[in-house]
Amino acid sequence: MDCAFAGHLMETIESENLLHRGFGFLTFIADKAVVVGISNFLRLIYFLDQQRPATKAMFSLLRTNTCRSHPLYWESELIGENALGARNAAQRKLLDELGIPAENVPVDEFIPLG
Repeated sequence: MDCAFAGHLMETIESENLLHRGFGFLTFIADKAVVVGISNFLRLIYFLDQQRPATKAMFSLLRTNTCRSHPLYWESELIGENALGARNAAQRKLLDELGIPAENVPVDEFIPLG
């Protein structure tokens, strides 16, 4: 069985008492658009998603969150307090995958959900 695939199976995680450190990043973009016939502005919220590459071992070609990955074994990505390590990893992956520079996505503005 593929190592990446096996590492994501609950039976593997539970039997070996592992911690799966994967994360997903969701990006929501707020925009204002004029509604015809109404003088007020309507606030629109867009969700930025992506299609996973065909080469991915799991869920290839499916549309999913903005980016997802795993923290690396780097000091900055091992910080458990307030999910700072995962937030640092998400910031790194947003640059790697989407070209979004760190100064445009400060980790203190990320909202951990889990």
